[in-house]
Amino acid sequence: MRLLITWPLLLSLLAFPAPVLADIAPDPLAGLSEPRPLDAKAAQGISMKHEQVIIELHDAYALIDATFTMANPGPPRELQVGFPGRGVRLDIPDEYASHDPLEGFSVWVEGRAVPHEARKLERTSSGSGFTKTRHETWHVFTTRFAQGDTRIRVRYGVVANPYSGRSAHTGEKIIDGRRVWYILETGGLWAGPIGEIIVRIKARGGVKPESIRVRTQARDTRWKIPKPGAPSPSLDVTRDAEGLIIRCQKLDATRWDNLQIVYSPDPQRTPQMKTPWDTGAATQLLRQAMGVQVPDGGSP
Repeated sequence: MRLLITWPLLLSLLAFPAPVLADIAPDPLAGLSEPRPLDAKAAQGISMKHEQVIIELHDAYALIDATFTMANPGPPRELQVGFPGRGVRLDIPDEYASHDPLEGFSVWVEGRAVPHEARKLERTSSGSGFTKTRHETWHVFTTRFAQGDTRIRVRYGVVANPYSGRSAHTGEKIIDGRRVWYILETGGLWAGPIGEIIVRIKARGGVKPESIRVRTQARDTRWKIPKPGAPSPSLDVTRDAEGLIIRCQKLDATRWDNLQIVYSPDPQRTPQMKTPWDTGAATQLLRQAMGVQVPDGGSP
């Protein structure tokens, strides 16, 4: 069945005011992202030609395996590239959130594994009568961009966030669901538009493919179920037996284009979470799936 969806898709079910108080902690957000140049000036001229993304939705977590083809029209250059991890703030409309940790991060350039580090940074902000320091983690590696195409592949996982809500448009209930994001905005930091995007979203474990919903931020506050035959200038969504396939070409990605992915897990396979920060049991399941070895009392 073929679904065509207007781009951008629809906003979240409820509009939440963004907190402005300095002592309010941001909500955790399960964000899957694209590579980001750490020095935008040094990366001038390099564009994201193509990205092929596979997102597997498990009951308690999501895995991503993504390959990005970067195009460098100029002479070869060496750059540091990063993926945002724990504590990195997200500029998302109606959300006050920061990235959850990335588990099992691995990276390959032109088919070869390259070393990387989980770099911890301090950010300081100040306002009227306060100064606040926060910590964030970036998964950083150095790569050589030859003249022409360079392929970067990454694989990692995140714990899915709990989600419950109701559609203002259809009345559809989403109870005890899970949510992850794919942050397309990051790709917009390279030169020009993203040439081609293919995102395959696959149900795994007890997740039913038909429960998967995708949306972006839009100017209204309603959730609409994709309808066959609706016009779409740039986004093509196909539903198959495993989930969804999303295609888009020549996208100047902004924060409005970030994909929210909501789905229903099997409650028998999903650890109970008392709060959004109660991720210990789900993190253990994710680390087992990724083959991450953690010393007693330690964290990767």
